Amino acid sequence: MMLRSFIISILFINSLMAFNVKSLFTYTFNDNISYDLKKAKEIYFKNKCNTCHGENGEKNSYGKKAIKDLSPEEIKGALKDYANGYFKSDNIQMSIYAKKLSGSDMDHIIAYLKGQNFSIELNQKDLLEEEPAPKTKHNTFLK
Repeated sequence: MMLRSFIISILFINSLMAFNVKSLFTYTFNDNISYDLKKAKEIYFKNKCNTCHGENGEKNSYGKKAIKDLSPEEIKGALKDYANGYFKSDNIQMSIYAKKLSGSDMDHIIAYLKGQNFSIELNQKDLLEEEPAPKTKHNTFLK
């Protein structure tokens, strides 16, 4: 039994190595999409985001940061949390609006605030961050 648990643990750790571990802890976005900003703006205003957050997400609401200053992952995480009821005592109104949003609506709202190619730029940035730093001036690694 002990050996079996050990082997399963090793297999699990190896499987984690094949994944982008960062994606397990943050929201990822489809990097093949360039969002329609007209549609994104319609979704933002149709859902009355502008009422509390301003026309471009510039207003601070309830003593929190303006949503334009949040990262795409932070915006998506907050919307998901509100939709799932994790902020019940914090802002009931926000929970009501967030529950009406689909995942695509949330991504369009983020595109309205961050630009139509935010997902492409974000994933390109992630790829660059994952490249290891060169170990010598000749870009070779030490053994």
